[in-house]
Amino acid sequence: LSPFLLQLKPSLRTQVLIGGAFVSMGYISQSVALIDTSPALVSFLGAATVIVCPILQWAVDKKPMSIKDAPQTWLAAFLCMSGVAALELFDASPGVSFSSSLAESVSRLGVGDALSLFQAIGFGIGMFLSGKMMKQEPDQALQITAGMVTTTAFFAMLWCISDGWMLEPGWESMGLPGLLLNPEMRIVALAVAWTGILSTSTNFCIETIALGRVPSSEASVILATEPLWASLFAALWFNEQFGINDYIGGVLMISACLVNTLKPSDITSCFLKSSQPSD
Repeated sequence: LSPFLLQLKPSLRTQVLIGGAFVSMGYISQSVALIDTSPALVSFLGAATVIVCPILQWAVDKKPMSIKDAPQTWLAAFLCMSGVAALELFDASPGVSFSSSLAESVSRLGVGDALSLFQAIGFGIGMFLSGKMMKQEPDQALQITAGMVTTTAFFAMLWCISDGWMLEPGWESMGLPGLLLNPEMRIVALAVAWTGILSTSTNFCIETIALGRVPSSEASVILATEPLWASLFAALWFNEQFGINDYIGGVLMISACLVNTLKPSDITSCFLKSSQPSD
């Protein structure tokens, strides 16, 4: 992506820097939250991007986003959050009740949960700004991606330096090129390469292109299905069993994606028909 960075149009530089800074905030707050907060809860609170994006469209773009004006957006957000909650917060193990599973999840609330919400805000603002840039310059997808990834890498570098890990003995094996040359760190190196190349850079590029065609409020619902795909691949590759919560969460999240494709008139007409007394 480095060659495309030099091709970024000057009019987009400030927006790319701001967007990359917020995405960096999302990654850093997510990483710190995972220290003392379960990945399931971090994933659930991170799905709040489905709420952040519509709010930004209303506050910044002055787009009518009330329940009356965009009922499909808020219904999809509710279904999506409910689906993530079913997937991540409820234990389907035998002998574990719904109430005890929910109570255990709520009892773990702390500072990490607040950081998880900052994760949603950071990623949500990053998505919103990417969509606006793609609307302005549809041919700058790779350039915007290069700028966002570079900005994120820069803030990650600052975080690494300030964290103090470079003062620990043997830190060379955790950096480059030591990570790639040490046979004992091969699995870690592959994980870092996969995360950096596919999960971050490639994902950024596809997401940026998509945001040029789909509003951020709709894209956020699709991206929030990540826990569903994680459960599916875990079942396929690691033979993990699907519980009732997985099926419920999957149905809710697929329903959210389908609802998001409807027009406001479809939702209102559906509710009007259901409220009319039958003959």
